[in-house]
Amino acid sequence: MIQLRILAPVVVDYYAVPGASLRDPQGYARFWADQQPAVDELLAERAPDDVPPDGPRRSPTVVLEHTRPTSSLNLYRVISDHAVERTMHVLTGTLYPEHLPGEFVGVTTAPHAGVTEISFRLYDHGLMLLEMLADVDPRPTEDPAGLAGRLDQLQAAAVAMGERVARETVTRYLDPVLRLLRRADRDGRILVAATPEEDPLTAEFGEPLWVTRSLVLDPAQPGADAVTRHWVKDVVLAGDVRSPADRLLAGDLEHLVRWLNYIFMDRTGAGGRMLPGDPFRDQWDALRYAQVFYGTLDRIDTRLSKILADSAAVAASRWELDQLRGQLLSLSQRAELIIMERQDLSKYLKRAVRVEMDAILEFWDYDGLLAQPVRFKIEICDRRLAELAARRTARSGMFTDLILLGIGVTSILATALAVTEFGRSMANDPDMAAYDLGRSSMVEWVAAQPADAILIASGVVSLLLVIMYLFFRRDRA
Repeated sequence: MIQLRILAPVVVDYYAVPGASLRDPQGYARFWADQQPAVDELLAERAPDDVPPDGPRRSPTVVLEHTRPTSSLNLYRVISDHAVERTMHVLTGTLYPEHLPGEFVGVTTAPHAGVTEISFRLYDHGLMLLEMLADVDPRPTEDPAGLAGRLDQLQAAAVAMGERVARETVTRYLDPVLRLLRRADRDGRILVAATPEEDPLTAEFGEPLWVTRSLVLDPAQPGADAVTRHWVKDVVLAGDVRSPADRLLAGDLEHLVRWLNYIFMDRTGAGGRMLPGDPFRDQWDALRYAQVFYGTLDRIDTRLSKILADSAAVAASRWELDQLRGQLLSLSQRAELIIMERQDLSKYLKRAVRVEMDAILEFWDYDGLLAQPVRFKIEICDRRLAELAARRTARSGMFTDLILLGIGVTSILATALAVTEFGRSMANDPDMAAYDLGRSSMVEWVAAQPADAILIASGVVSLLLVIMYLFFRRDRA
């Protein structure tokens, strides 16, 4: 029997407050532990009432993971501890086909023989990993000529089923759990506030970024060589003169995890459950971590591109600039956290898991395609927003200068007319002349000038002021 294991990173509406577990480890762990009874009660209510005819009634389960405070002291208590538990995901969910009615219609027919396992894990940066295990029987020995078509059909069915199950899992189970957690965290100490419904980002929630397909088969099974060669026909290993299929069948490789179609050569009959102690458990853990780091940073890369596009098209008002600047700050913080989490996690992983994870990310060119471009886009967006802010400040400064120029021009004329009126009033009013000590004849001289001369002089001074403003404005620009 051949088994198919599906792994799909799914975008969800969950973002943790950065550093919450470090600022208050005890309170952070207590929050998650306190919510477990309420989560259990919620899932019991949402479980379908129909009992499968061929088995007992099974309830969906969600286990909250961060229920114990972690300490960085005294990590390696026994000599066999070459790795330390470092749980990245915040919860683990387990479902069965009867918990998703309607999503598995037809999966008991070829190419699927039945889904046996559904699980999901939630991570801090808006990502859920959906995993499914199904028994498959492509009957390679009965019709070898049609094997390629059946495998292609299996691949298409796996992708379609992964998309349907991801949407239903998020809508039916994950979103209600997240709403419950948000109500419990009214102060916003653990969870970031939910994304507003009008935000375009909400259209992504429940959608998988991609669906990977892993075959688990015994190479001694009849027809396994044909299955292997077709399944990995599009995978190329740089610098290797032999094809990946030849190396797998010869025993040089036990598994191949490179691009979407993966394969595990199950020579021991352990199957595809990937339980602790199974031959490919370390490789599967490494694949999970690689999917998380790549998927979360890929979302940030896409959103940074959108911010750059928005800054080129809009950002005319101060409110728009503040919005974009806030989004950029949040994304840059999350990008830094993701990059640091990978480095920090590497200190605690088993060597086999770390080596496999690094090999997968290197094949995907994680640093060249994501890590470096994200840093570059953060710098570009920051510079672009700074330019827009400076341009807006300069525009505001110009308006301020024009207003002050208008006040100055008006004041010159108003001052000249006021001095003229004051001088003439003193000359004609004996009571006011009594207060003039006669020490200056300036006011008397101005009062004696014709009104046209005063207007012309005021105009000339105003013109000189305008010329000075334009000269210094051009020099500053």
